[in-house]
Parts: sequence; C-alpha cells; structure tokens
Amino acid sequence: MTMTEKEQRSIRSYCAFLLTEYGIHFSPDDPVIPALYVIHKEMQLSNASNKAIASEIKEAAAKINPTVFHFNNGDAAYKFHVGIAIKYILIGFLVLLFTVVGIWYWSMANNVHEAKTIIETSGSIGELMKRVRRDDEGFFVIDFTAAKGDSIQRFTEFQKLDAKTVRIVVGKASE
Repeated sequence: MTMTEKEQRSIRSYCAFLLTEYGIHFSPDDPVIPALYVIHKEMQLSNASNKAIASEIKEAAAKINPTVFHFNNGDAAYKFHVGIAIKYILIGFLVLLFTVVGIWYWSMANNVHEAKTIIETSGSIGELMKRVRRDDEGFFVIDFTAAKGDSIQRFTEFQKLDAKTVRIVVGKASE
C-alpha cells in the first residue's frame, strides 16, 4: 500500500498526536503506522456516522411530543375527547369536594357559635326550670303573678299586653 505525500503528513501528525496525548512514539518507518492510519480513518468515519445517528434520534425525539395532534381515525379522536372530559370531570369533582368540605367546616363553626349562645342562655333556662311545679292533676305548670308597676321581674311576673297576649320577660340579649 503506497501512501501519498498528503497521507504521510497526516499519519505523521497523527503519530505526533499519539505521542503527545498518550506518550506513545512510532518511527516513520515502522510497519504499524499504515495500520494505525487505517484505524484512524475508520474512527473518523465511525464518529461521523455516530453524529448522524444522534441527529436522527434528536429529530425523532422532537416528534414524540407534538403540539398538534393528528388522528388517523375518528375513534382515536373520540377517545382523546373522552380523556379530556374525564380530566375536567375529575377537576370539577375535586373543586366540588373542597367546596363541600369548606361549607361543612363553616357550618361546624356556626354550630359552635349557636352552642355558645345556648350555653350563655342556659342559666336563664335553668332559672325558669326552677319555677316548674306539679299541680293537683299531675300537670307541670309555671305560675306567674301580674306585674306591679312599670317593671317586670324576670320569670316571676308578667305584663298583660291585651286581652289575649301576655308578655313574660326572659332576659336581655348579650351584645
């Protein structure tokens, strides 16, 4: 195998590269140099083909996540739309669930407020329950007397508003 002058310069530069890079030294008359030159050229060709394959893979990967969907038949498009509908139904269900939990929590907080009101008025109710008596026939009754003057005592006196209406003062609302 006869080498041209250009190929000989190329092989010498390759040998110089090996010498500086890996610490290997070959003389220009060494019979291994043509084999090394062939290996060098094959490696360059292999690198070029690897780069071409890498670019093809990159192009194929770019096509995997398209921004526009192309459906081959109507069934695929229908399934795609069903999937979108299911997604929005699930999102709507979660929003509805959080709304119901919020309303439930709010109602629990309101029930606590109502319970506080009941506890505050339970003292007045307890005082009213102390005035409950049993009559001769076994019925439970509360006896009140007519108010004397302008003031009415809580749970003990009543004020007659008209012929059919009687007002009993239970207490005053707390503020």
